Amino acid sequence: MTLLISKYMYDRLRELGVPVKMTRTTDETLDSTVRSRRITDAYGTGKDVIVISNHINAGGPAFLGCD
Repeated sequence: MTLLISKYMYDRLRELGVPVKMTRTTDETLDSTVRSRRITDAYGTGKDVIVISNHINAGGPAFLGCD
């Protein structure tokens, strides 16, 4: 589900003319080093770079919702 939400956001931001890059487009696990490298390789470390990270926490019925 997280990947579907991210793909929707990617498409919508592109429609609005925002330069955007996804760190992954398939269901794969990335450690923080690889994820960070993909971001900086795409856009550098300038003050004009905004990173959005989507997470949906799993935990069963007691943990319904998103962060």
